[in-house]
Parts: sequence; structure tokens; C-alpha cells
Amino acid sequence: MQRYKLFTFLFFICSWLGISSCSLEEKNLYKPVPEAIYSDAAGINNGVTGVYSQLRGLYGSQKGFTLTTMGTDIFQHGKDGGYKFMDDYSTALNASAGYLYDLWTNCYAGINAANTILDRIDAITMDEALRNHYKAEVRFLRAHYYYWLTLQFGDVVYTDHETKGVVTNAGRTPKADIWKKMQEDTQFAVDNLDWTTQEYGRITKGAALHQLAVTDLLLKDYTGAATAAAKVINEGPYQLLPAYASVFDYNNQKNAEVLFAVQYINNALFNGDGNQGNAFFTPAYDQFGLLRDVNQGGRPYTRFRPTPFFRNLFDKNDSRFDVTFRIYWFYNNPANLPAGKKLGDTVVWQISPGVTSTIAPNTDNMHWGIKKHDDPTRASPQDLNGFRDYFVYRLSDTYLIAAEALMLDGKPEQGVTYLNKVRSRAAKPGTTMPGLTAAQLNMDAVLDERARELGGEEGRWMDLVRTGKLVDRVKLYNPNGANIKPIHALRPIPQSQRDLSTVPFPQNDGY
Repeated sequence: MQRYKLFTFLFFICSWLGISSCSLEEKNLYKPVPEAIYSDAAGINNGVTGVYSQLRGLYGSQKGFTLTTMGTDIFQHGKDGGYKFMDDYSTALNASAGYLYDLWTNCYAGINAANTILDRIDAITMDEALRNHYKAEVRFLRAHYYYWLTLQFGDVVYTDHETKGVVTNAGRTPKADIWKKMQEDTQFAVDNLDWTTQEYGRITKGAALHQLAVTDLLLKDYTGAATAAAKVINEGPYQLLPAYASVFDYNNQKNAEVLFAVQYINNALFNGDGNQGNAFFTPAYDQFGLLRDVNQGGRPYTRFRPTPFFRNLFDKNDSRFDVTFRIYWFYNNPANLPAGKKLGDTVVWQISPGVTSTIAPNTDNMHWGIKKHDDPTRASPQDLNGFRDYFVYRLSDTYLIAAEALMLDGKPEQGVTYLNKVRSRAAKPGTTMPGLTAAQLNMDAVLDERARELGGEEGRWMDLVRTGKLVDRVKLYNPNGANIKPIHALRPIPQSQRDLSTVPFPQNDGY
């Protein structure tokens, strides 16, 4: 954990320098950095913003997508990238994998930043309601980072106080105990946040209730999960948009269906690495005589391609198919036009000897793309750093959480109404989608619907682990999944963490 401590310390240093550089006011330069920053309400507010900033390392990053998308039932690897072992579950998936260490340090940096605020905020003079509001935000975020850690690694280091100096004797806390702490943190957020916020992107009661429902599912409190989800749906200011396509309209990102989004901004100075989701699902179409084009996927990183199972999961009247998949490309290179074709015509692909189609094939090089992360505002197709916000929680997700909780609570007749509401919204205009009956509602049906509704939005791997379905569904639906074993429901603990420990820090079984 040394790196996350160093990162946090450097974050404090940089923040302090930024705050001080434009002021001639005399400062006590020997005051420890956190004390200098967190000396008033404004400093606490800046610190809270810093806790949010770690989310960008999880959502919209190649690391976040790789650890949640590849190696599931709905996505296999494409031709590029060095993390294909996350898909084929080979022995290269081991404790030295860089993304695992990056995730570990990313989450603990956020946790330590949250703990630092919580340890210091009571000493600051401020309005009590504002104090509890800040506490609620960072306690929500602390729980969120622990969600990632426990679903990826299982039992991990738990701390709820600021880390000072180097700690080498921290052990692993059972994940069930951490889930209870997450439940307490998130309930505090529910109790101290409003449904709306003046600053878009901050945590609200709706986001907290959604997270509480997911945490309750982990703890098998199905009644609690259903109750929390129902409050979001029935009491919150949210609504399912009439058309699924409207949810992902670039010009409609702040819409009534979004409960919580990680913010990106159309300003390179403040956008960090940006939301790079536009690239990772894009096939190598430029190897087939086409020019790179932001409207056809932009720069192709070909990291993830949809499995045949995912491609065939949609009803013919399901509008989500066209919103999710890019299956057509268009001639855009005047120097490479086939005979009889003009610019803008649909590309014709050679699928097999003597067989052609305007629908793209599904090979490592040229496969279907995902359009949910498209960003037409990038200056050039070479740009990776997109500006699109990343939706973490959406109301349709809450409906499906409610359906799952009620099913597990022995109330499928109530649960299926929530799931069918999502299906009904997904129907193409002028058509209908067949609803499920209570007898048809089971975990596979829920996961199938979550794939249709949320596919490609990060979270699939965690959903499969959370429901105990990872191994079965990867073996059944992912052509590269033959090697997966029960041990793969957890990632290996980063070796660097174990090497730095002066107390026993056992590795997860099988690694």
C-alpha cells in the first residue's frame, strides 16, 4: 500500500501548493500538509472533490473496462492489448498483473482521502448540516471503493482512519465484515443527503439508496434491497426516459434517468485522461481500406468484442440492439472505393468464401462495435480522451435490482413487474416486447436482462461474481472461457502488497 500513501501525500502537496501559490497571506509553512489544507470549510470541500477524483481511474479507463468487461459471458477479447489473459483465464492471470496493482492503489488512495476528511472534519467550524453532508458524500465514496476491492479481491485491508506513515502490518478483513461497514456508510449517506444537489455530479439520496440496495444484496438482505430500490423508483425525482436511445444521446447526458455519473469536461486542462470508452470497443476497421472517423468509432483499440451469445440475445423489437451495437460501416476513403460503390455506401464484408454481408463479421480484427461511449466532439479520430460523462447508476439498473431482490425474497410476482417495465420501455416505437411471467423470473433471466440493458457499461464481471454465476456463464457463453475455474471468482492479491507486508498476508486460493 506504499504507493497509495505516496499518491495521497502528493495529492495533498499539489493541492496545498495550488491553494497557496496565488496568495500573499502569511502561511505557517511548517504545518503538516493535511492540517494546512483542512483548516476550514473551503479546504474540506476541496478535499471532498479529491475523493471523487479517484473515480476517474475506475470509470472510463482501460483498467476499469478490462477488469469489468473482458472475460465475461458477453465480451471476449479483440485483437489488441496485453490483458487477454483476463479473457482466457490462463496462468498469465497472476499476482503481477499491473492493472490489479493499479486498481488496489487507486481505491486505497480514495479510501485514505475519505478517511482523512472524516478524521478531521469535526474539528472544523462549519454548519452542522453541511458537515454531515460532506461526511455523507465521502462515506458513500469510501463504501464504493470498497465495493470494487471486495468484489475483485475478496477479503482486503479495511481501515476507517487516515493512514499516516508506512503501514506494513495490515491484515485482511473478511469481506462480509467490510460489507456491513459499507452498509453503515451508505445508510448514513441516505439519511443525510437530499434527492437533488446544486452541483451536478455530487452524490444524492437516490445514488445512495441504489448503492444501499446493491450492498444489501451482498449481505443477502433481500427485503432491505427491495425496499431501498423501491424508494428510488417511487420517491425520487427520476424517471425512465421514453426512448432508450435518449439515455445515450451525447447532448442529453444530464437526463432524468441518471442517478450518478462520473464527470468529464470538454476542457483538456481539467479532463485528465478523459473517458476513453470510445476506443476500446472499436474494431480495426482501418485495416480494411477505411479511414479513421469519429463517427465510425474513431481510433480503434480493439480490446473487447461481443460474444456470439450477446449478439443474439435481443428480441427483434428490442431498440437496445441498435443503440448498443455498431454493425455497419460506411465507405469513406476515396482512394479505396470498390467498383460500383460511392462514398457513404454501406461497406460490404467478405464473411466467408463466396458469402458477403453489409453486417460486419465477428472476428478479433473486425467485429461489432459498441456505440454507448461514442464521443463525436473529439477534435480528431486519433484523440482518446473523450468528454462524455460516465453513467455509474441509472434508474433502469435500479428497476432490475428491485426485480432481483424481490425474486430472491420469494416474491417473483412483484419482481417481474419491475423487470417488465424495463423491457416495455425497450420496445421499438409501434411494437411491443413480450414480458416475462413470475415463473420465468430466475437469476439467469435477470442477468440476461441486465446484459441487454447495461451491456458494455462496466460492472458485468462484478454482477456475475455477486450472483455466483461467473464460472457457469463464462464456460457456457464465452468461446475463450474453457480455462475458467471457481478460483477465478476472485482476482489474485497484488504481489507487491504481499511483499511489503511484515505479517502474513495470504494469497487468494489457486494463485
